[in-house]
Amino acid sequence: MKIPSPLSPLSRLKRTSHLDEISTILELLPHATLLVDTPQQQIILANSRAAELSGFTRSELIGMEIDKLFDEQDRLEITEVIQQGENEPFTLNLLQRNRSGLEVQAEIHEISGGNHWHLLFLEPVSEIQNRQAEHQRQESLLERLGDLVGATQKEDLQKALQWILELGIELTAAPILAIYQAQGKNLELRRSAFIGHQLPERLSSQDLIHLHTPQIWTPGKRAHASLHSYARAEGFTYLASTPIGDQFATIGLLVAADTSAPPRELLLPVLKILAGEASSVFHHFYRYLNLEENLERELRHRRFAETVQNAMDDILIVLSKELKVVRLNRSAEIAMGYSDHEPHNLPYQHILIGKNDIRPMLEMALAGIPTLNQEDLRFFRRSGEAFSARVNILPVTENGQVDGIIILIKDMSEQEITKSQTERLEQTALLGTVTAIFAHEVRNPINNISTGLQLMAYNLQEGDPQREFISKLQQDCDRLEGLMKSVLSFARSTEYEMSPVDLSLLVSRLVERMRPKLAAAKIDYHIKVDPDTPLVMGNPLALEQVFQNLITNAIQAMDATGGILAVKVQPSETTGNRRHALVIVADNGPGIPKENQDKIFTPFFTTKNNGTGLGLAITKRIVTAHKGIILVNSFPGGTVFSVQIPAIE
Repeated sequence: MKIPSPLSPLSRLKRTSHLDEISTILELLPHATLLVDTPQQQIILANSRAAELSGFTRSELIGMEIDKLFDEQDRLEITEVIQQGENEPFTLNLLQRNRSGLEVQAEIHEISGGNHWHLLFLEPVSEIQNRQAEHQRQESLLERLGDLVGATQKEDLQKALQWILELGIELTAAPILAIYQAQGKNLELRRSAFIGHQLPERLSSQDLIHLHTPQIWTPGKRAHASLHSYARAEGFTYLASTPIGDQFATIGLLVAADTSAPPRELLLPVLKILAGEASSVFHHFYRYLNLEENLERELRHRRFAETVQNAMDDILIVLSKELKVVRLNRSAEIAMGYSDHEPHNLPYQHILIGKNDIRPMLEMALAGIPTLNQEDLRFFRRSGEAFSARVNILPVTENGQVDGIIILIKDMSEQEITKSQTERLEQTALLGTVTAIFAHEVRNPINNISTGLQLMAYNLQEGDPQREFISKLQQDCDRLEGLMKSVLSFARSTEYEMSPVDLSLLVSRLVERMRPKLAAAKIDYHIKVDPDTPLVMGNPLALEQVFQNLITNAIQAMDATGGILAVKVQPSETTGNRRHALVIVADNGPGIPKENQDKIFTPFFTTKNNGTGLGLAITKRIVTAHKGIILVNSFPGGTVFSVQIPAIE
């Protein structure tokens, strides 16, 4: 509570003059105000609001000692506030005439001039709280009014009207709300939605006439409509109504009522807003229903044709008799690279671009002559890719006249691709068989050579220079043996015998077994396992090979200076309705160059001097056979491999 600005002239008044003028000014103030002689602790003047608050008359208050209005503790607080010169509000207990206490908020302001007069402003704490509550209610009211726009977003009219009424309960505090809708030729009002006490289900059109303006009926007033008579019979404390629509086209009625409390101050303005939204809702859904009926008739005829057209695998293009595009089916959109609306009303040459001119066939169609199964034609897709096609061009006639042309195109590129893929797969399968046979046959000579080298080394004396040469040859044999094993492993069938596998346990045991190798390479390792990781269906040996390859690659990447290896096993986010187990293997090695990241899973690609280039290729084959995915994210200073395997359903 702050001092009103009109009081500033009081500071120039003397104690012995102009008390009548001061008294008049005090009467203009909205709060209870006392003019106090501080040294004397005596009231000089009081306004009417102070008299109402205390229960004393103004004449009784003038000249009264302060101790009759406040106890000793409050008087001491008043004195302390005056001495400190504070103007901040504080709380006192006002002793009213009947000696009951009233909690008030007070402010003290000094009037300059050397006479030690102070103005004491008093306001009941309950009034302040009520004012704050009302302010909050009005803010809430504005917020909820903004929610009204959601009514037109409801899926049907009934839910939209119910939404308005539910908000209306909060906005008006009326426990009874109803929306009536004018129906039929006689405009009878029928209750469309309601909350609370059931108002009459039907009202006559006379009620719509009598209640054509917003109004509130309360007991003691004359009943202007049957609804008012109903409210009086039911003992309502009020019944408010406002028409829905405009003054020239009233389409309904919004009613609010209560059986115990009086109407709120802003009831009618809020009802008008609610009625306006209800009117918008009615118009919105009426327009929607009318459009829906018209569209349904049109769509019913088109639905069958479009269903057939879109179900076709062939490209379908409909041209007008001016040879402009009318529509494309879904296959045409996918194959040609255009959406249905893009080429609409454009000449056919804009999308049917090819080495062969089909205009002669179109002119024949305009003459009513179809062209069937025209093969060996080539067209270009929007991307510039060429494809071979077989074409049928059919005239569309109505009343004996050609009204349009249908072009049916069979895309033959898929057959060509399928044929090429089949041939390539046959070659790959043959190559895999030959490779497996070759690797198997080569291993025997390699073993024989290795055995011979061992025998030769055994027969040589220690220190013989030939031993070092034989050792290098032995290393080459071992490398060839490893390469042949990798080739056989890569060529081997990827059909595994599956069983439930706990990746948390499998990976933990693998890391434990590889601990000496990690220690020898000066690598610190960290493993984190989430106990909620789901089981997967897989082959334990094959999956162990996957993670052993990844960890071995990480060790080799950090071999020069050591480093840190991090392994994490956890459930992954749900994809669709299926969970996955995720294993992450990360190292802080030098990373994989960006230009090589797309090649690392390619067979025989390697950057190592003694590598086979099959480790990650085999890893990817195993993961793919388990219906999983493997991803790599590498950057200077680190590489992260992520393996995701579907969980058991």
